[in-house]
Amino acid sequence: MDEIKNTKVSINVLPITDNDKQIVMNSVKQYFFRDEPLCASLGLMEEKESVIQLENFCADILQSGVSFMAVSAETGEMMGASLNTTLCRDNEIKNTSDENNDKSSKYNDIMVFLDKSERDIDVFGQYPNIDRIMELKIITVNEAYRGQGVCKALIDKSKELALELGCQMIYVECSSHFTAKAVERFEFQCIYSLSYTDYVNKQGDVVFKTQSPHKYFKVHVLLL
Repeated sequence: MDEIKNTKVSINVLPITDNDKQIVMNSVKQYFFRDEPLCASLGLMEEKESVIQLENFCADILQSGVSFMAVSAETGEMMGASLNTTLCRDNEIKNTSDENNDKSSKYNDIMVFLDKSERDIDVFGQYPNIDRIMELKIITVNEAYRGQGVCKALIDKSKELALELGCQMIYVECSSHFTAKAVERFEFQCIYSLSYTDYVNKQGDVVFKTQSPHKYFKVHVLLL
């Protein structure tokens, strides 16, 4: 792993096809499900039904056909992925959740939180001249390739496609401190920030007791 991190690698960013979906899902489950601050804080991987729900959520995103994976030009090994979808003003896709579904309570806790954030932001209300958005739903980089420019390569390719599709904005929810810092370097602007300690349940308990440095949930946008 250290040898890879200290060696400059060449990156190819490719559309995710049906043939790639299983390897992408395996990678997302291994790295994103494990490392993403909300999942980690709840111990989501310990609840089988929540893992299944999150897998289905990712599979639904892949059905949009606008996602990318980064592979090593030298070895062909998968380095990371950006699971994307598009939103239109007249056909906005919403997260769905069932607060009473005890079988996947950890997954539902996350979906309820994301739904609340989307309502608070009201991105189409904030930007009345925007009709089509590309949303980067999940950005994940395999551990061995972090710090090698994989995230930038995935965002650049997603931006290229967004422009081809006539999107006027790229939108990304950043539950991770590191993701937020990365997109800020790429000139994304923060339009929403919520401290995890301020998000409590009906009993007044903090829902997501995230580990430092993950203190805020942020949403960033890039106007195209």
